Amino acid sequence: MRTIVRAASTAALGTLALTLLGVPGGPPVAAPAPTVALMAAAGPSAAQQMLALVNSERAKAGCQPVGLDSRLTAAATKHSQEMAQKGYFSHIAPYGSTFVGRTEREGYASPRSENIAAGNTTAQATMRQWMSSPGHRRNILDCTAKDMGVGIASAGDSEYGTYWTQEFGQGAG
Repeated sequence: MRTIVRAASTAALGTLALTLLGVPGGPPVAAPAPTVALMAAAGPSAAQQMLALVNSERAKAGCQPVGLDSRLTAAATKHSQEMAQKGYFSHIAPYGSTFVGRTEREGYASPRSENIAAGNTTAQATMRQWMSSPGHRRNILDCTAKDMGVGIASAGDSEYGTYWTQEFGQGAG
């Protein structure tokens, strides 16, 4: 399994498409959909773990902590799920949607930046990878960010297995 990250910045388990199978003499039957699951952890959720890691790094850089925002989390989760389901890894969805549009559709008016990663199964490994990348590090340590959302989805049959999305916002969203 490959591991990869990408960053973007500006200054749902959803319904899967089903393949219909023709059965002689009977109605079409829906084939089982691929399994896409949100990551679950005993103890703190993966999103809570990521929040703690992000705020630890921000504190070291003199930034105020960010808080989890449900709208940013919804946008991040939907993007991770879509990447896992549709088998792509990009800030731009195949139909042209960007993180700005995704966060605004969730009702958050002031998106700031997005980090994506794939292949890691833990918040710690993903955070290490992001902090080793100048673009991701810059997004995490951007002191103008006030809010964050985290989405994680896994699909065993996808190229990378687990997909992470981190959305940052400027607050007053």
